[in-house]
Amino acid sequence: MKAKTTNNLKYYLATFGCQMNHKDSQQMAGVLEALGFIQTDKVLDAKIVIINTCSVRQASEDKVYGYGIKYKSIDKADKPLTFITGCMVGSAKGDRSRYQLKMLQEKMPWVDYFLSPSEEIEIPKILLKEKLIDEWGIKTLEQHNFENDAKRENSKTALINISYGCDNFCTFCVVPYARGKEVSRPKEEIMREINHAVLRGYSHVLLLGQNVNSWNLSPTEKLKTRKKIGKHPFAALLKEVHKIEGVNKISFITSNPWDFTTDLVKALSLPKIERFLHLPIQSGSNKILKAMNRRHTVEEYTELVQEIRAEVPNMRFGTDIIVGFPGETEQDFEKTVRLFKEIKYKVAYVSIYSARKGTPAENMGDTVPLKVKKERHKILTEVFNQFKNE
Repeated sequence: MKAKTTNNLKYYLATFGCQMNHKDSQQMAGVLEALGFIQTDKVLDAKIVIINTCSVRQASEDKVYGYGIKYKSIDKADKPLTFITGCMVGSAKGDRSRYQLKMLQEKMPWVDYFLSPSEEIEIPKILLKEKLIDEWGIKTLEQHNFENDAKRENSKTALINISYGCDNFCTFCVVPYARGKEVSRPKEEIMREINHAVLRGYSHVLLLGQNVNSWNLSPTEKLKTRKKIGKHPFAALLKEVHKIEGVNKISFITSNPWDFTTDLVKALSLPKIERFLHLPIQSGSNKILKAMNRRHTVEEYTELVQEIRAEVPNMRFGTDIIVGFPGETEQDFEKTVRLFKEIKYKVAYVSIYSARKGTPAENMGDTVPLKVKKERHKILTEVFNQFKNE
């Protein structure tokens, strides 16, 4: 039952970043629409504005700051109630904060509420406080399931979180600070949400986590190499999801190479598993991987790819690469080029390194000139385009 509304309240929701952010936005949209709000694509038409942020690149943060320009053309009395959520706020309010919340407040004085990812569930209570919903909203809030009632996209793909947060602490990455400690969702909760999605007509399940294949691993197991972990909980989860009638396709993102056990490799051959695997390597140089605090070498990575291709010959691969990381020489970059030619990725997200405030890499110095970074980005993109269709 939707809450009654008499003034046709509208909300604007902007999402930056990864699939996990998009899932969070789906959940917030589902709550708002259950409360009687209608989505609009115009900021100035909205009574509520929610900007779900990403901190991976400086450009993403700059776009958020730019929203303040839109508010200059309206009277203060007409300003929409504005929320900033996502990784920018998580990086300021979490136990592992990279900077002070005051910095965001000073840069964005037009924002009313700053909510970390774990606080997004509080939005309905804030709307009650701001008197934007009534007693019908209270009743709807009592009945609402934040996960199951997400406003899913107009597709057959259901985004399903299996874990939150990250404990890997790659030196360039903001996620352990923005999203907090890694926590695995219980299997029963995951299966319940998948079954609910199937009942709503979804046949493709996309399992989400900052590192899906560390799902339900113990702290001790997380420190082991992939060949010493033993039976993998995530492999068992894939087999359980595979049994669900109505699920025709299973995908997952993101996987880190060091947690890929032999039984998990074998699970990739299940008929419903998508024949595409996103497997970030970040650099083709062992020296740079060590500086990034990546727990694998290039040799271990390529051995894993060969093992997967032996099990599933038609598996396609995607990756993430950073060019211009501090200390990257021409020789280091050439190793990345050679890796691209060897693996022949079908999808590659090639990023130019930019220092993120509060990360260990920020203290390494930005040693590669921007001009060189851009040239390396151009070269690697051309190599990717050359081989991606082979």
